[in-house]
Amino acid sequence: MRQSIQSRPGFKINAVSSGFTKTDLNHHRGTEMVEDAGKHIVKYALIDNDGVTGKFFCEETNPETGEIPW
Repeated sequence: MRQSIQSRPGFKINAVSSGFTKTDLNHHRGTEMVEDAGKHIVKYALIDNDGVTGKFFCEETNPETGEIPW
């Protein structure tokens, strides 16, 4: 049976971009190191129970708040 997010208190779903990261996939042309990109992902993965849900974040595109309109 499928459950909605509203029935799962404390469960958050957000999308996070790690930015243009230097990897083998882009022949290391990215502007950000993997370690720094990982910090963005961890920051939003550890959002607390009062945090937002249903948002898209990219701190590379919006350094002030990170939030990007869908």
